Formats: sequence, structure tokens, C-alpha cells
Amino acid sequence: MEFREYMEGYDRSFDQKEFDDRLWEAMQDDDFEFGEDFEYFLREYGISDTHEFLKTIRMRKRFM
Repeated sequence: MEFREYMEGYDRSFDQKEFDDRLWEAMQDDDFEFGEDFEYFLREYGISDTHEFLKTIRMRKRFM
């Protein structure tokens, strides 16, 4: 799965939870790669601290 295509149409500034949930789903795919392209994607949405962002959504998913 190409996560950029999967995330097309989702805007974090409009609905942060929906964006984060959809991104989490994409990250669970067997073909997902955590690399520069993913980090650049997050920076495009204003997420500069990738590790802190991922830690936050992992914690949220754990307690749901």
C-alpha cells in the first residue's frame, strides 16, 4: 500500500483524530516502511517530531 494514496483527502488540520486513525491503519499494513518518505509526509502536515507523534498515537490506541 502506498500511504500517500491511502491518506489522500485526509487533512490533519480539519480532523486530527480521523487523520491520526487513518495513518495508524496505514502503518499496520505489511508493506509499510518507516523511512524518509514517511517522515517527509509527516513534516508536510507540521509534525516535526516524528517519534513523539508516533508515541502519542500508539498510547492513544493502547487505551482505546
